[in-house]
Amino acid sequence: MKEYLKEIPRNIKRIKLDIGLSYNAPHSQDWLEHDKNNELFVFGFEPNPECVEIIKNGNIQKRHPSHGKSIENRYLQNNFCLIPVALGNVNNITEVTHMDFYQMSNDCGTSSLNIPNDQSLGPIKTVSKVPVYSLKDFFDLFDWNRFEYIEYIKIDAQGSDFDILHSAGDYLKDRVVYITAEPESKQYSNVSHNTMENMRDYLESQGFQYIRHPNTLDPTFLNTKYAHLKDDIYICQYG
Repeated sequence: MKEYLKEIPRNIKRIKLDIGLSYNAPHSQDWLEHDKNNELFVFGFEPNPECVEIIKNGNIQKRHPSHGKSIENRYLQNNFCLIPVALGNVNNITEVTHMDFYQMSNDCGTSSLNIPNDQSLGPIKTVSKVPVYSLKDFFDLFDWNRFEYIEYIKIDAQGSDFDILHSAGDYLKDRVVYITAEPESKQYSNVSHNTMENMRDYLESQGFQYIRHPNTLDPTFLNTKYAHLKDDIYICQYG
């Protein structure tokens, strides 16, 4: 994990995590566009090798009119760190875990660590091995001396969202203000635990409160420890 982290510029005051970028990181683009003072830095996690190469190459063209605006080169070079790994509830003590990753033909954004069982997702294009880390692995390396908290974590990981939340250990309750995650529990195999009910129960046990936020579609939670910051932080998730 450490080799993927790049130095955060000195002007940065705020951090967000975008977990599941597809090929164009539209949410990162939206957040950075709303950062008028150039104080935001985004760490983006994407395991799909196809998507990673598209983002790295820049000048990304939208593949469908319904897709959000693609991240601009100016952000890729200054305010964004692409981490080409999957996140999951793993424990990498001696060596990095590698798992099968199912890359889909119709929409690379529906690719997953989990085997698809919904025919509408289309055929599997290829199966590749990708490195898998826990969210705790990232947080263990993060510069908490400089940043007291993470403003926002958005997760869209095609059935792995609940596992990713669990993988953070105590960092969520201590260091994260907002979380949005997708409770997809039917389109992939072995993800029946990735439900809204389980997410809500777990995050409430970590000190979060389920909220209805006007800028998000998927379930969103606010850490009551940081409730005084709720109106000072911009968040957005639109599918």
